[in-house]
Amino acid sequence: MQAAAFKDAGVEAQAVLAKDPKNSQARVVAAMTHYKQTMHNFIQDMMTNITGMVAARSINHRYIKWSLDQTDKELARVEAHLAVAADDPGFHLELCLACWEYDWNHSGQVDDRDRMLLQVEQDAEGQSIPKDDPRRKPTFRFDQGDIYWARAMIAFQRAAMNLGMAYQAPDFDAFNRLQREAVLTIRMVDKARVHAARDLILAGLAHADRSRLLFLAETDDQGEWFPNPKQHNHPLPLPVDQALYDTWAGVLGDLQKLLRGEEGISVVEAAQLGDHQWADPPTGFVNVAKLFTAPGDVTLNLKNLEAVDRNRSKADVERVLTDILGDKYVPSMKPSGMLARFARMKSELERGEDSFERKLRYLLWVN
Repeated sequence: MQAAAFKDAGVEAQAVLAKDPKNSQARVVAAMTHYKQTMHNFIQDMMTNITGMVAARSINHRYIKWSLDQTDKELARVEAHLAVAADDPGFHLELCLACWEYDWNHSGQVDDRDRMLLQVEQDAEGQSIPKDDPRRKPTFRFDQGDIYWARAMIAFQRAAMNLGMAYQAPDFDAFNRLQREAVLTIRMVDKARVHAARDLILAGLAHADRSRLLFLAETDDQGEWFPNPKQHNHPLPLPVDQALYDTWAGVLGDLQKLLRGEEGISVVEAAQLGDHQWADPPTGFVNVAKLFTAPGDVTLNLKNLEAVDRNRSKADVERVLTDILGDKYVPSMKPSGMLARFARMKSELERGEDSFERKLRYLLWVN
């Protein structure tokens, strides 16, 4: 695996699993090699579809759905490997990802872009790390918490695949009619896929919370992929504190409540998060849970959208929300605490207490 001989590593992992099905290291190697091949195939499929779409000026919905379905099935196999490995509290695997000599961009040779892809290029202060500095190529010691981190990532990606299969993008004719009709509709064609996406997102949130708890419980301190506040040996420049873990727990809880219909997104709070402060903001709530439990077509009325951009009036915004969300735009719900967390982050940015880049890195890294 460390030699970037991914195909050979996958074969060796399967040989070990034939004798020892619960071997956690072999399970993780099998998961990593299968994930790499799966995403390679998916990207190739999408590039083929885009090329054909441009040439024929038509969208091959059947081929897109087939590709998404195959990718979802293969990611399910990745998850199956990780689920077994996650049962081993003693799991560990050391890898230097940036040491892989592999033609990631498929140029025909390993070039500088391939070598730079997985290197750590900046330190905690945002300063560039010299090219010959060994900090660019750290060795990570992956453990049980990292498996749950990966399971969350896979669940969210599978949810995206299922949502992609649930809705059908407008064809070229719809765009040609746009100037005349000013209405664009994204059709919901598979309700079961939306329901599956909700289940996968909830599973991903549960995995993310399990990884958070496992990270906090760690007492070692060696090449951490995601450190806890007491760990300092983490090659990636993402120092953390207890406040970050508390915010992480809060956001996970907020998202779970949204998906279960216990809370909704306050339009008033959302409107005031932007640079434009409303004297009379649009009202109502977005029932996120209903977007998944009772999905339907999504309609975009371009004239109404242009009116919002032009007038920024309460009535115009509420009209657009009704167009897009239908009965998922409701007059009252218990407000989610998530927007208050975002408002606090915005306030910190405005006071210069933190940088947008740092917060964005945390947002993407945590999941």
